[in-house]
This record gives sequence, C-alpha cells and structure tokens, in this order.
Amino acid sequence: MNLSWEEEYFKAMASFPQIVEELKEYRIHYDDTGWIIMCSMQQHPDSTQYLVVDLEAYENYWRYKVNVKKKTLEKIEIDLGISVKLKKSDHGYPVVKNHAGLIIEQDESYDNIEYYNTNDN
Repeated sequence: MNLSWEEEYFKAMASFPQIVEELKEYRIHYDDTGWIIMCSMQQHPDSTQYLVVDLEAYENYWRYKVNVKKKTLEKIEIDLGISVKLKKSDHGYPVVKNHAGLIIEQDESYDNIEYYNTNDN
C-alpha cells in the first residue's frame, strides 16, 4: 500500500514525541523591606519571598514595591518634580542644532546652535 505524501507526513509527525512548552509562572522576589530584588519566570531559585504576578506586573516590576505584611504589590508613586515643556525659539536655552538634548553651557561655544524656550515666553 502506497501512502500519499500527506499521509506519510502525518504518520512521521505522529512518531515524534509531543513537545510541551514549559509553563511560565511569573514571580517577583523581594527582600524583607519589600524591595524587589529579582524576577523569574522559569527555573525559579529557592526563595520563599516571592509573589506570583501577571505578565504586565512582571514586565513593569520597577514600578512596584511589595507590601510585606499584606503580600501584595503596591505601585510606587514617582514624583518627577517640575516639568516644563520647551519649544523652538529665537532666544532661551542654546542647544546643538538638531540635538535639543545637548545644552550648550555659558563657557562653551559651538557653531551650529538653535534655541529653545518655555511655552509661556
């Protein structure tokens, strides 16, 4: 009996062991004060201080601290301080042209400059 190529293919595939992906469990490990010291998703270390979390919390672990008593994640409030938006201007902060992050100090000179100033000026 001759098998079609499709039948041979499926017969051959059935002879291979089934590949099962290892289950991922997202863990955030923390110290006695609640600061996160490590994250793991497979081959977990021997640690008793961890929380099982979802993928989003795992990927953004730096935004959290662990409440050790409640064993829950708490979002860290990040105060960025004062934020001022700047716009191109003919006066204000001198910067390297096309590189607004490179501010030119008072004792520096540079040929290609442009200026940025606050939106309220």
